[in-house]
Amino acid sequence: MDENFIDVTSLVEEKLKNANLNDLIVMGQLYSEPSAECPCGCHNRLKIASQIANEMRKKIYDELGYTTCAGIAHNKLLAKLICPLHKPNNQTTIFPQHGANYMSTLTSVRSIPSIGSKTMEALISQKIISVSDLQEAPLEILKKHFSSDMAVRLKSLSLGEDNTPVKQSGKPQSIGLEDSFKTVSVKSEVEDKFSALLQRLLVLVREDGRIPVSVRVTLRKKDAKRLSSHRESRQSQISPSIFTLSSGVLTVTEAGQQKLMAIIMRLFTKLVDLSKPFHLTLVGLAFTKFQERMTGRSSIVNYLMNDISVQSVLNLQNDGDASITSMDYSAASPSSSTTTDLSDAEIEPSPKKPKKVNWIAKKRCLAKEEVASPSKLKVGELRLNSKELEKVSELRLNSRDRSLTPRASPAKDNFSDASDSMKDLEDGACNDCPSYVDKEVFSALPDDMQQELKSMWKNPTSSEKTRSSPRKNKSKPNSIMKYFVPQK
Repeated sequence: MDENFIDVTSLVEEKLKNANLNDLIVMGQLYSEPSAECPCGCHNRLKIASQIANEMRKKIYDELGYTTCAGIAHNKLLAKLICPLHKPNNQTTIFPQHGANYMSTLTSVRSIPSIGSKTMEALISQKIISVSDLQEAPLEILKKHFSSDMAVRLKSLSLGEDNTPVKQSGKPQSIGLEDSFKTVSVKSEVEDKFSALLQRLLVLVREDGRIPVSVRVTLRKKDAKRLSSHRESRQSQISPSIFTLSSGVLTVTEAGQQKLMAIIMRLFTKLVDLSKPFHLTLVGLAFTKFQERMTGRSSIVNYLMNDISVQSVLNLQNDGDASITSMDYSAASPSSSTTTDLSDAEIEPSPKKPKKVNWIAKKRCLAKEEVASPSKLKVGELRLNSKELEKVSELRLNSRDRSLTPRASPAKDNFSDASDSMKDLEDGACNDCPSYVDKEVFSALPDDMQQELKSMWKNPTSSEKTRSSPRKNKSKPNSIMKYFVPQK
């Protein structure tokens, strides 16, 4: 069915501490008896590894009823090649000094896992057909047709040398099932086969825990003209919303299963022309392209489940000046001490059109009586020029006191000392608003935001006045014009 590599070095070292070296034997078959014990102790380590493999095979058979084979060696190459030597339901151990001898018995260089069809053709063109031919081939000849690293790699593999580490493969890229039979020629029978496979497949997906986003249908057709069978596959994207999370378990409702069956049968009709007779000997179903379920503190699931009372969108646009300073707002949650920054969208520079900056400002309130209904909150455009954007840049939205406080803003002192000027602005009117401000949008803002904006407009800082005042053109004493045009 399948194979897998297991690095048992650490487990062997642990067992070797309490093992009686005189009682160690090789379980299963041994490729060749050694003439002498290896002084490095690799023979004893491989004997313990053979016992581990035997225990694993026995447990697989007792619990699942599956017979297995195993290859025990000091590297992945020899373990893979020696594994089927005494199949079925057996295992073979090979010692390191016998690796080159065993490799020489392979009749084709294609038997080496790392050699593909293109490499085999290049080797055959140099009359290198068997692995023994590759062992005897000079390294200089190989370097003429392959890179230096590739030539050395081929030479090492032919001698049974392989330093490739065993890496954890992780979860499978696809989860699939197949059902083979003599022949099926009716659509209803095919649908029953797919329905049974789907039920079994959903159990596997539930155990895996990931959400599939693609499904693949595979058919094996019996072709009388070819006198053989061939496979065809089609796949389609599926919506993750079909799968629901209930009590931490991934489930699919009855309606979701019906949607999946509709997609599966649609793929089937693309593979088979129902207007003509068909004969199938296999149907397969697989889920591919999974997405992980993020359930941590920083996951999108945790974010969406927060009790966000008010969510407003402010679209600040500059119609007059092409230079706009970027702004950054932060939404602070009262239940968390951390602060999440909401960075502005990308600004696309254009010499002809004014730039636009969009923010999403999210606000979370503490008490229901303090929160206005989100449906009553008007969302519009607040138009400010670039000078005013510089004044209000880098403000932070604080959810605890629902007030705007400046972060490294030049108008910081004005904001903190503006309580005296707020007394005559409590009515919420926009009589003092500049002409470029939309009064309807301004009136929809919270009171504290209105007051601070009014204070900012009413008491501009001296630095802003200096910036806004026109510069006086002063002649530069070391200008390039003075260099070329002498002063009279």
